[in-house]
Amino acid sequence: ALATHLTGTRTGNDGRQWGHAWISMLGIERGMHGVPLLDDDLTPDDHAALRRVLTSEADWLLHEARRGDQTGVFAGLWNESGKNVPESNIWSGALLWRAAHLYPDAPGAAAWADRAHDYFINGISVPSDATNEAAVAGKPVRDRFAGANFFPNYALDHHGYFNVGYMAICVSNAAMLAFDMRRAGLPVPDSLTHHHADMWGVLRRMIFGNGRLARIGGDSRVRYSYCQEYLLPALLFAADTLGDPHALSLAEQQLALIEQEMAASDDGTFYGRRMGTMRDSNPHYFTRLESDRAVVLAMLLNYLPLVRRPPLTAASFEESVAGGWAEPEHGACLHRSSRRLASFSWRSRGLTTALCLPPGDPTAISTAEWARNLAPVVRFLGDTDSDEGTHRRLLAHTTETFPGGFATCGSVMEGVDTRIDEGGLCTDQAVTHLAFAALPDDRTCVGMQLVIAATDRVGYLVEVKGLHLNIGNDLFNGFRRTLIDAAGARTLVAPPPWEEVVRVEGSWLTVDEVLGLSLLYGGDELLIHRSHERRGGRYHSLYVEEITIPPLGGGPDGGRRRAGPLHASRPRPTQPGEILVDLGFAVLSGVGAEETAAVTGGVLDLGAEMARGVWVTGAEGQRYAVVANFGAEAIMAEVFGEGVALAPGTCRVVAVQVP
Repeated sequence: ALATHLTGTRTGNDGRQWGHAWISMLGIERGMHGVPLLDDDLTPDDHAALRRVLTSEADWLLHEARRGDQTGVFAGLWNESGKNVPESNIWSGALLWRAAHLYPDAPGAAAWADRAHDYFINGISVPSDATNEAAVAGKPVRDRFAGANFFPNYALDHHGYFNVGYMAICVSNAAMLAFDMRRAGLPVPDSLTHHHADMWGVLRRMIFGNGRLARIGGDSRVRYSYCQEYLLPALLFAADTLGDPHALSLAEQQLALIEQEMAASDDGTFYGRRMGTMRDSNPHYFTRLESDRAVVLAMLLNYLPLVRRPPLTAASFEESVAGGWAEPEHGACLHRSSRRLASFSWRSRGLTTALCLPPGDPTAISTAEWARNLAPVVRFLGDTDSDEGTHRRLLAHTTETFPGGFATCGSVMEGVDTRIDEGGLCTDQAVTHLAFAALPDDRTCVGMQLVIAATDRVGYLVEVKGLHLNIGNDLFNGFRRTLIDAAGARTLVAPPPWEEVVRVEGSWLTVDEVLGLSLLYGGDELLIHRSHERRGGRYHSLYVEEITIPPLGGGPDGGRRRAGPLHASRPRPTQPGEILVDLGFAVLSGVGAEETAAVTGGVLDLGAEMARGVWVTGAEGQRYAVVANFGAEAIMAEVFGEGVALAPGTCRVVAVQVP
């Protein structure tokens, strides 16, 4: 590796040399924890080569640093700006600090160390840093501030979506430098931990009780991988530096997940069982997955002896993360208790992701698959990016939080810029309206979905799935799910021998006695769409059962007849203004069949064409109404004799007093 750097004399297997790029120092940083173990075997020439590479990269960062069109130290809130770079700012600062203290006699050492502070301050940076007078490393924060990478409540718009995984990546790179410096007896910069405690206070609420990241904004990588891997050193840092009393227990739980996958492997690799197709078809990326896991396990061995264990606490982990959180500007919200983690993210991967499940139950946690979970899937001819959301555009969203829950409402344009062979271009072919609410009963979430085809054109549908509750069914649950409906129990073994649609008896079901679903309006049956192939995410890394309902279809009035298969064998034309999906449902966290079957609820007539409402009985017998105004004009809705004002694009939860 040292010989193939730009300062070396060899080329790599691709015929090129590496280095002097925004990501060059990432590989260096992730490998440096192993270098002390090689000291006795490194020759003087090897040590000289290491110095050559590190000092060259540090000089490049100091004088020539560039990423895209940006130079030097920069930051920005939104991914589309090209300036949202918290993780690379942290690893750039880490390399500068490392080089400055490993080689203090180098001519640029003092300047490298000072520039490192600039990078760290602009790692987990927030808007208020622009006026922050606190002195860090001899200067007020505001004097080093280049821009905010995080929103005020620490949401991160990385890779174009609310990226919980890269929040963990940021902490992991701080962990590497902190532990490496301590092991070498070298100083750790004060600026390294800038806002890490604040951000960790948010991130830890997005970790399930078994150590799996609760990616409420979705994921563009392999499930249970990459960012999940680097949570492991982040947890060690959280215990040691941030004083998190539960972090080491979470690390132990994450290690158990790694062991479980390794035990299931069919060839001695970490991922051979679950990602065997990638191993055979994309060995380069498969090797990357394998090496990331090996690296973090090595970090665990090297860093754990250095960890200063925080004092124990009487509070459980779930007690410590209970409560609500929201980032209204980014369109993300969450409420968590020991019984229910409820969340919604408008700017998720592919847009529109909701979760509702028990956060501490391993059986329930393994159900979680976030790709457009509890949001319709509507695809038109020419849309081949079903996971990425390339052909969707967020139109508007609002969020209201209250003690015990939240209510959010908004709309998304479907069928945006789809291309058809020989130059055809279609766009703006339907609008999806969504309302989703976490009720203050510590159990229930309610959703309403309305999808209307464009009023001035004909579109050609290739897929419609309303409701769309994803249930992971892979090695982490033994490839088996037990579903109970009105007709009794059935077992779904993954994978099925072929693609199939299983019909559910009645309008409710439960999954493994940990999650319940009840259809409140919009149909009289549920379907389970099963696939013989893994389909979780971009790299198809989980078997997933999809619970949905038959799509609506018909004439210009939308009708109420069902429109055939979930996947069309040939594109189906839509009529202008046709209603494609119109339904309401309740998801119940931590319940079995008896409690799910006993749920009562129904539809409310709010007297407005673009308004929808349901009522449902909560966990303690309290009746709640959830009402939404998907229209462009304010309305006054009558809900059980009371007037409820609804501004355009808003959703309200009302506790109903029933005689």
